[in-house]
Amino acid sequence: MDYSEQEERSTISESGSSNSYDQQRPSFADELGLMELLEGDRAYDLIYRNCKSALGDQCDLLSILRNGFATVGSRAKLKAFQVFQEAVEMKHVSEGGGKARVKYGWCAVKKTELKSVLEYGFSQPRNDGCYGRGLYLSPDNALLECLKDSAAESEDGMRFLLLSRVILGKSEIVPLGSTQSCPSSPEFDSGVDDLASPSKYIVWSTHMNTHVLPEFLVCIKAPFNINRSAKRLRSPWMAFPVLIKALSKFLPPSQILIIQKHYKDQQNRRISRSELIQRVRHITGDKLLVHIIKAFGHKVQH
Repeated sequence: MDYSEQEERSTISESGSSNSYDQQRPSFADELGLMELLEGDRAYDLIYRNCKSALGDQCDLLSILRNGFATVGSRAKLKAFQVFQEAVEMKHVSEGGGKARVKYGWCAVKKTELKSVLEYGFSQPRNDGCYGRGLYLSPDNALLECLKDSAAESEDGMRFLLLSRVILGKSEIVPLGSTQSCPSSPEFDSGVDDLASPSKYIVWSTHMNTHVLPEFLVCIKAPFNINRSAKRLRSPWMAFPVLIKALSKFLPPSQILIIQKHYKDQQNRRISRSELIQRVRHITGDKLLVHIIKAFGHKVQH
């Protein structure tokens, strides 16, 4: 999935959470050169839906931030990543593909190390060593795997997850128990646990600060013992503006104005997304809301 090229859309699910909290900009965002994304931003909506699809209601997504590459060190890392991406492409031109195979991958980090990782990169391999010495990342569709390997920052279950671009190039299978620390030959650029359906991207310690570019930071609250088989969110989603337009056919203008005000408050981060959903449900009633969302989902499918 490319978070910079997908269709832009805001989302709402027919199932809402009763939990609410103040989603304020993290205090460290400006210091780290991170820009908070809001609902309606293409990347925000894709990452939000990805997280909800993978984790369901087990986790609360607090904020999504984009790396602004505002410091000298982070800009240097961006340029280095682009240079190595071109180099990997040139390396494989003779094979007829000439592709760097850049994917997105998840990696859990501690709040205390965010600054050094964003500025200088990863100082040491981050893994249990089962697949050799390097940086392990979970594919963007395997967020649950990454979360299970992470530790909560505090008793409230706060966690920080980096979503990074990863240059995979040509991958080789790395068997469980491997002691590899670099590609087995110049032919390969990265490792995976399975070529057809990888659950781990293995970026060797020699490559982890040239082939990995942290682009987004996702802050969430998750239980300590997160369910391995989290229920995936499969209900239809729709844009809030589209929902409001649909509701205007059933509700009086006064109620529509109230819903629009709540939506604006959420956009301005005065209320949380879950609180917005609860307020809309209170005004419309679940029966009408579910009817409209299901009707929308039926139109999308056809």
